[in-house]
Amino acid sequence: MSNNKIWLGYLNIGDKSSPVVRDDRLNTGNPQTVYLFNLKRNSIIEYRRDIIEPKLRELSAAETDEYSKDLNKAFNDARTGFVPRISKNVNIPERATGSSSQKKNNDDDMDVDVDNDDMDMDDMDED
Repeated sequence: MSNNKIWLGYLNIGDKSSPVVRDDRLNTGNPQTVYLFNLKRNSIIEYRRDIIEPKLRELSAAETDEYSKDLNKAFNDARTGFVPRISKNVNIPERATGSSSQKKNNDDDMDVDVDNDDMDMDDMDED
């Protein structure tokens, strides 16, 4: 594939074959996968590189004339609302503030009554 950031090509996968766009600026966060815009499915899809790359080829001159306008427009429309997996919000717990000596001593134990007898171990008398 060329060194351009945007590549127009064709994905040969039988009945599901389709013109595709590869934008190297869209990062999956996984070196084993790649995002391709699939015109037939009208969406940006994550594919495994080892499976998909052998099935990709450059568009012929006739295909470029036929698909490039629709392909570029559809890709730009799909890209507008697309958030790559690597860019999605991830809930990361906040860091604790202060030193370890300032941490609250939390001796509160949670009692779980697994046998539903409403008895705590503290309620039992030792003989």
